[in-house]
Amino acid sequence: MRKLFLLASLLICLTSVNAFAQDTPSNTKTENEKRKNSIDQAVEEARERGETIIESCLVDCDDAAVQENFEPGKIMNRPQPPYPPIARAANATGTVEVKVIVDLDGNVIAATAIKGHPLLQGAAVSAARYTRFTPAKYNGEPVKVVGVIPYRFQ
Repeated sequence: MRKLFLLASLLICLTSVNAFAQDTPSNTKTENEKRKNSIDQAVEEARERGETIIESCLVDCDDAAVQENFEPGKIMNRPQPPYPPIARAANATGTVEVKVIVDLDGNVIAATAIKGHPLLQGAAVSAARYTRFTPAKYNGEPVKVVGVIPYRFQ
């Protein structure tokens, strides 16, 4: 009986704490000041150092507008991610969008999932890190590029 009382008391305390945490105004930033992901932080730091970084379409860019004097890199290798067993068991499907930074040589140097099912994001990010492009050029010089690579899981 005493164990039941302690368990019930603990449950009431946890419920109270959870309700209090939801009602308390948080110290998080407003929607416009959202916490930046690692890619956005890296881009900001590179621009502060004076590096040229172009935001561009990376995949399926037939109709995308291209900045003047910019020659986008072409995909040389785009590995398909394996379907994670846990995602398959949960019937998770859909497209995961992975934002990447491509260096001067066409290698992905950073990747983070920005949209898609959480059970699929890890596999997509891992595959994106092995994607290779020909170097992108701006005014004839190689530049870093930021863009999104979509991965479809069915």
